[in-house]
Amino acid sequence: MGELRENILRQELQKEIEIAKKLEASGKSKQAGPHYMKAATIYRRLAYISKKENADKFFNNASEYEAKSLTLSETTPYTRAVNDDAIKNMVVSEKPEVTWEDIGGLEKIKKEIKESIMIPLVGNKPAYVESSKNILLYGPPGTGKTMIAKACSNMLDAPFFEVKASSLLSKYFGESEKIIAQLFKEATEKQPSIIFIDEIDSIVLSRSAEINEATRRVIGQMLTEIDGFSANKKSKVIIIAATNRPWDLDDALLSRFQKKIYVPLPDEKSREHVFELSLKGAELEGITEESLARMTGGYSGREISTISREAIMHMIREKNPDFHDINPKMLEKCSLKERPLQKTDFQEVLASVKKITNGEIIKKYEEWRNNGMS
Repeated sequence: MGELRENILRQELQKEIEIAKKLEASGKSKQAGPHYMKAATIYRRLAYISKKENADKFFNNASEYEAKSLTLSETTPYTRAVNDDAIKNMVVSEKPEVTWEDIGGLEKIKKEIKESIMIPLVGNKPAYVESSKNILLYGPPGTGKTMIAKACSNMLDAPFFEVKASSLLSKYFGESEKIIAQLFKEATEKQPSIIFIDEIDSIVLSRSAEINEATRRVIGQMLTEIDGFSANKKSKVIIIAATNRPWDLDDALLSRFQKKIYVPLPDEKSREHVFELSLKGAELEGITEESLARMTGGYSGREISTISREAIMHMIREKNPDFHDINPKMLEKCSLKERPLQKTDFQEVLASVKKITNGEIIKKYEEWRNNGMS
């Protein structure tokens, strides 16, 4: 489904760019502007659903087409920055479909974060009972931090504002502070709501790091907005941020997140659960989810999902060797042959899928947590 969606977006993108260029070439620059803006919006959507190595390129392309649209349409950066539709395209998604049952393991963490996000919404509670509405999730890549945030939104049936911190520094959005202010304003208007800031280390680095003045202003605006929510005890906006590099974050920001939750690599029982989820519906022969969990120590939940997907494809390729030669028009009438998944399917994949996180990095996370940062 993800690949199909990406192909459709790419087709729409090509169409908008072609229309815009034809209009511009014929001297109809103002009419071309909206089509360039639509192309920018599609690039941004592609960035969010694509692999991380492609995301930055798509964000840059989005910025270029946005800037071109502004030039042709004679629109000011400020007008564009506070445009409701633009903000929605950039940071807001529909209520996520992810539930707690979709997240393998992490039972203690699930319980802790459920308590944190539910207490602020309780209408009748003792005055001395408080819970942090600002939560920092940190840990290795692929451990489920984004899924946890989405499950929170689903559970509370709350609007979910999702923004990649790196996109706030796009060269088009020269007034990022205004975008941040608008984001928090909309979240307030729709509360109870959840703001999820992914890769927050992209902008809020340690003050000792080499950062420019524009980035410093973004950090300042971010801190100002968070302080405003923290001071308002009636606010029902939950702020969740995620990072793979907590030690690089600005100390002032860290102090705003009273609740810091370490999301580690899955243990053996959690890995078994992830395999159960990712292999649901598939038949196993000569191997079990339990034995697969023993084979994959040190792998993240995302990597285990990849291993499962690739093992299934290994089986499909073997049983359907001529599949790539089928006429695309015949795909809906096509039936794939299958067989039970075997140990060799997984061994083939494990030989090529390497662990992202090594023992040295895990030690660094644990030292950071043990030094009183959590």
